[in-house]
Amino acid sequence: MIFDKIGENARFVLQIDNARLAADDFKVKFDNEMAIRQSVEADIGGLRKLIDDTNMTRINIESEIEAVGEELAFLKKNHETEVMELRSQISQSGVQVDIDAPKGQDLAQVMEDVRGNYEKMALKNAEDLKQWHENQKASLEDTLRNTEQRNNMETERYNGIIIRLEEELTNLRTSIQHQTQEYEALLNMKMKLEAEIGTYKTLMDGGDFKLQDALEELASM
Repeated sequence: MIFDKIGENARFVLQIDNARLAADDFKVKFDNEMAIRQSVEADIGGLRKLIDDTNMTRINIESEIEAVGEELAFLKKNHETEVMELRSQISQSGVQVDIDAPKGQDLAQVMEDVRGNYEKMALKNAEDLKQWHENQKASLEDTLRNTEQRNNMETERYNGIIIRLEEELTNLRTSIQHQTQEYEALLNMKMKLEAEIGTYKTLMDGGDFKLQDALEELASM
C-alpha cells in the first residue's frame, strides 16, 4: 500500500509538473501572440497614419500644383503678351517635366518627388523669365546707348561736313568775286586798248591830222 501511495504521489507530482510546463508553454505562446498582435496593431496604426499623412500630403501637393499651374499660366500669359508687344523679338520656349514612378515606390515619396519637380519647374520658369527680362532690358539699353553714340558720331560728322562745305562755299564765292573783278578790269582795259588802236588807225589813215587833236582825243578816252 505504501509503495502504491508513493507511486501514486509520484504520478500526481509528474502530472502537476507537466501541467505547470504546459501552463508555462501556453503563457509563452500567449505572450508571443500578444506581442505579435500589438506589433500588428502598431503597424496598422502606422499604416493608417501613413495613409492619413499621404492624403494630407496629396491634398497639399494638389493645392500647390494648382497654385503653381495658375502661376505658370499667369507667367505664360504675361510672357506671351510681352512677346507680342515686342513683335516677336524673342522666341518663347516651354518646359515640360515627365514623371514615371516605378511600381511599388512609396506613395508619399512619389508625391514628394512630384511636388519637388513642379517646384523646380516653377522656379526655373520664374528665373528664366526674370533672366529674359534682364537680358531684354540690358539689350535694349545697349541698343539705345549704341544708337545714341552712333547718332552723336553721325551728327558730329555731318556738322564737320557742313562746316567744311560752308568754308568751301565761302572761298568759292570769294574766288568768283575776285575773278569777276579781274575779268571786268581786263575787259575794260581791252576795250580801252581797242579804242586807242582804232583812234590811231583813223588818224594814220586820214593823213591830215593835228597832234593836239589826237592827244585831246586820247585824253578823253
